[in-house]
Amino acid sequence: MQALRQLHRWTALAGGVLILLMALTGAVLIFKIQLDAALNPMLLLTPRCAAPLPLERLIDAAHAAHPDAGALTAVRLTSDPASSARVRFSDGQWIHVDRCSARVLGARALYGGGLGTLAWLHALHFAPGDALLLQVMGGAFAALVLAGIVLWWSGLRRQRDWHRTIGSYAAPLLLVSTLSGLLQAFAWGAAAPTVAAAPATVSPASLTRLLARAEALVPQARRIQIRLPRAAGQPVTFEMLPHEAAHANALDYLLFDPASGALLRHIPYAENAPAHRFYLLAAGIHYGWSGGLALQLLLCAGGLSVAGLAWTGGARWLRRRRRENEAQRLTARLRLRVARKTAEADGICSFELVGAHGSRLPRFTAGAHIAVQLAPNLVRHYSLCNHPRERHRYLICVQHAADSRGGSRALHEEIETGDLLEVGLPRNHFPLLPSARRSLLFAGGIGITPILAMAEQLSSDGADFALHYFARTRERAAFLDRLATSPFAARVHLHFSEGRPDGRHDLSALLADPQDGAHVYVCGPAGFMEAVLDSARAAGWAQSRLHREVFAPAASSAPNAPFALRLASSGRVIQVRSEQTALDALLAAGLAVPHSCREGVCGSCLTGVVAGRPEHRDHCLSDAERASNTVFAPCCSRARDARLTLDL
Repeated sequence: MQALRQLHRWTALAGGVLILLMALTGAVLIFKIQLDAALNPMLLLTPRCAAPLPLERLIDAAHAAHPDAGALTAVRLTSDPASSARVRFSDGQWIHVDRCSARVLGARALYGGGLGTLAWLHALHFAPGDALLLQVMGGAFAALVLAGIVLWWSGLRRQRDWHRTIGSYAAPLLLVSTLSGLLQAFAWGAAAPTVAAAPATVSPASLTRLLARAEALVPQARRIQIRLPRAAGQPVTFEMLPHEAAHANALDYLLFDPASGALLRHIPYAENAPAHRFYLLAAGIHYGWSGGLALQLLLCAGGLSVAGLAWTGGARWLRRRRRENEAQRLTARLRLRVARKTAEADGICSFELVGAHGSRLPRFTAGAHIAVQLAPNLVRHYSLCNHPRERHRYLICVQHAADSRGGSRALHEEIETGDLLEVGLPRNHFPLLPSARRSLLFAGGIGITPILAMAEQLSSDGADFALHYFARTRERAAFLDRLATSPFAARVHLHFSEGRPDGRHDLSALLADPQDGAHVYVCGPAGFMEAVLDSARAAGWAQSRLHREVFAPAASSAPNAPFALRLASSGRVIQVRSEQTALDALLAAGLAVPHSCREGVCGSCLTGVVAGRPEHRDHCLSDAERASNTVFAPCCSRARDARLTLDL
């Protein structure tokens, strides 16, 4: 079954553009008769008359209007008295003639006009070896549809997604259209009956007499096409659609000797070879002649569905490629040199990182952070606090935490100027909103780092903002000199808790006015951020206008129950044990899932959910995203149901 999936996937990828071209052009050409009449009434429609002129008059008029058109090869008539006759010479053009007046209405090449161009594209005539290419593409399309039906029937039909839903309805229609087209591409059963005849030149007058005899044998024919001999010894062939034909392409054949005009053979549709009868039936279906408007609409829907399948399948492929690219981006590392290590405050140092060879660094946006590799199994994330327009350096600032798990201690005690560090590319889960009319920035302690970059950006943009910086003492506040000399110094408000009776600040006064279009950004210790956000909510600020940086995973008291993960692309099921994260289970199964923090903070491992309900334990999704149950963070979140189907 895996081999069949690969066949299905690679057939679609290899021939996707040509398959889409054939399907979309075919969806339009199904209505060729109706569209042609609407688009070219001057060529096809004529005034009615009781007695159409003899065929020889029509042929002579066509030849007189186009004397260099060559030898006569075919004539096409219909039973509609308001329809023009079509005369074709060896130059390949159809000349339209009024059957009542012999007036030449115009000429059109076989693939002329808009619909002719679509037919030319549909038959792949633009490509060298178009006949072989058409056969190959028809076979590939049939294989694609058949493989899709087998995969759907094998159990993937239970998966509810648009690609397979569209495919399940479209497959029968596409199969009918493709297989009927293959008969024509390979000319299986296409050979019309023929007999030997005496060589002779057929004059328009004799052709008129033959037409009269043919109409006597097959009266009130709905469609007549006369094919003239192309070589000596071939008969004049009349392809006639009887008035009571079994279907719209159930042709009778009348073969006449061009020399004597004798009827050599009359072959009613029922007496044709079985293979040829099937060919005629398939051609009628493929071109939309049989089955009426209902079948035309169904076949058109089948052709258009290929565009839907291309969109849904392509979107899935693009999502997979984005995940792979994101995984590569996350694993990419910059080798940076510590150009300067500076004590910014008590227990706080900044580290200026530059390219090891002086190269420009990748761009970042205000609020972004980088992952710093400090040991083989020690990676820590630090916000960038320099101006986002700077490309020559990254500036991080780190507080030496008493409860450090190794990150801040390593930077403060082991890293010095000149040392080299491996650093991940910048990522941003705490961005500024360009649409904000006013931004209130709240920084607590070391939380000044992303807030400072935001202030620099907002100041450069000429935006309306205010920065409130809270610290215990002035000595423990970083970047005070930089703030004091900045272009936005008048917008900076310092708040120190030292000397205050209760050590608290009146946040409610700062957040009392939830102006329309204003947004709040806060970074700092968890207690400080909660205090700011609680005050904002109490003042009436909408949750959508409150933004926080997150440093710790969401806590959960729920027990870890085992569950299963089903991969949408293959149907493979992966078990997740109670002591194991979904991310670890996916990685152990060999899937390249992007990941970084493993704590539900950075959002790099977010994965689409097709079916099932996740138990969200992350800090990177919004309430709306959690409620939608269409994405979850496998590094920390689990499942409420026994199984989750993932878009992997």
